[in-house]
Amino acid sequence: MDNENIEQFFTDTKVSIWQNPSLREPQMDGYLAIRDHFKHCDDPCYVQLPVGCGKTGLMGITPFGIAKGRVLIIAPNLTIRENIRRELNVSDPNCFFSKRGVFIPKDGPFLSELKTGANIHDCDAAHIVVANIQQFSRSQNRWYEALPTDYFDMILVDEGHHNVAETWTRLFAYFENAKVISFTATPMRSDGQVVSGERVYRFGYARSMIMGFISQIDALFVKPTELTFTVEGETRTLGIDDIMEMREKDWFSRGVATSEECNRSIVNASVQQLHHVRALGSPRQLIAVACSIRHATQVAALYKEHGLRVEVLHSQLTAEERERIEATLRSSVTDIVVQVNILGEGYDLPTLSVAAVFRPYRSLSPYVQFVGRILRLAQPDTPYSPANHVYLVSHVGLNDERWWSDFTNFDKDDQEFFHEYLQGELEVEGEGDSSPRLTLRPFMRVLNEVVESYQRQGYLKKIDDVMIGDLFDTIRDKGFEPTEFGLTEEIVRRRLTAAQSEGQVAAFNPVIQPQQHREALRGRLQQEARSIADTVLNRLELQHRGRNLLKCFSGNFNAEILIRLAGAEQNYVMSLESGQRQSADIEQLESAINASPDIADKLSSLIREKLEDAAS
Repeated sequence: MDNENIEQFFTDTKVSIWQNPSLREPQMDGYLAIRDHFKHCDDPCYVQLPVGCGKTGLMGITPFGIAKGRVLIIAPNLTIRENIRRELNVSDPNCFFSKRGVFIPKDGPFLSELKTGANIHDCDAAHIVVANIQQFSRSQNRWYEALPTDYFDMILVDEGHHNVAETWTRLFAYFENAKVISFTATPMRSDGQVVSGERVYRFGYARSMIMGFISQIDALFVKPTELTFTVEGETRTLGIDDIMEMREKDWFSRGVATSEECNRSIVNASVQQLHHVRALGSPRQLIAVACSIRHATQVAALYKEHGLRVEVLHSQLTAEERERIEATLRSSVTDIVVQVNILGEGYDLPTLSVAAVFRPYRSLSPYVQFVGRILRLAQPDTPYSPANHVYLVSHVGLNDERWWSDFTNFDKDDQEFFHEYLQGELEVEGEGDSSPRLTLRPFMRVLNEVVESYQRQGYLKKIDDVMIGDLFDTIRDKGFEPTEFGLTEEIVRRRLTAAQSEGQVAAFNPVIQPQQHREALRGRLQQEARSIADTVLNRLELQHRGRNLLKCFSGNFNAEILIRLAGAEQNYVMSLESGQRQSADIEQLESAINASPDIADKLSSLIREKLEDAAS
């Protein structure tokens, strides 16, 4: 199929877009904005839409009347690629085009995927080609070799804030004559670079919440009246004013992040909100983000003390294990997932209603991406249901409250906003998932904090009657009657009034069963042994799957040997023989966990000495 036939398809197919009651306002207006842009020039552009506002559908209708040839849809990962393929697959009678009454698919658009086993013939037979960017990432790339530079007339970029990265710019340079349209919820990267191209359309978060396209969100911040900690041998007690000042220091916010006392406060607050949303009916789940694998395991143990079913998700798991965990989430077998930079862009699970932040973010973009995981409507057929109210929980000491404040200003129609708020420390790509530090001994340790209440902050700000009237006038100007969507001025006013209920929320102090506490601690021991092994291997510059230690110890790989040695040291601290851990009490388990830095030091010295002896 050549470009002339493809152009004819996108030009002649009769589509229902304008005033289609089954399409959302941002889909219709976004399409018209893109069309108008390319009437005047062929320069790149981008559309800014919050998650859950119909971005994939907008990509699906964009080629009609605009594309003059084959279309490439490019995604940053496999999850997003699969979501696009599923939504736009015309073989499915419930695909976007049919479900939204855009047109009844007969002769396309045919879709192919760039994946293992695909070839040029699959692309030739398609109107739309869907790929993840990794297909174009290698220097010697078979697709660049197979595809002529004029093969695509249009490139649609999902999660378009990536489009300034080198792999993406190489793609645009190769297909230099293609029209490039990016779609993003966050028009900036974590390194401060803004999406390339002109912004031709934006639909704000506040408006999306008012219209019932995404969930209304409140933030709850643990705000201790007193916090006692030790650092470099000195013990200090801070009041709330001092905490708010100290949180600007990186070492302090990281100390709060890894402190069990502060983590427990965040856990209590987020569990309280999980119970609240579950009382409204239907399965609801919680997603948490941690600093590292070890930290995620510690946080998971605190949730397990509440009798909840918890999984830890990180990049070092096998593909099969990750699939198992995600399957338990989607089937609601799991209550909580604690993850380390895994469930990010493109992860779509509407039952995620509470997000708990246990790490300090260094820029706005990844923070907003994480918040986006809970913004999809749990009950899309009843958008104004209380069940579609979601919660973000954090701790003021993490210094993430600044990003919440910036997020609530995200709808500013001012490009300078992005430059003004992105001048601070930059986010490190993949932070928290890197190799463990050379010590397990924390620089700062929180001994105690007094929490009497949480600070509640709503996203939606006070909006007066004039603004509500303007909103309804805009909807009517588009040819729609708001009541057709179940939307009245009174509903909007009540929704906004509820959103303004900011203030103090009494702290949740649950009763923890001793048995659940002991079982949670026991579950942490194996990860502690792994963290000890990782630390020793890093110190001695040994490979995890190397065999250097076979000279001195029986076993298989270096990591396996060190995990076994660490476990033996843990047993020694607890005064237990091998196989007796089941009999350990809370005090013994806590002593073994607290001894992790000393065990790492001891094993480092032992292994270094053994290797030196073996070499001499």
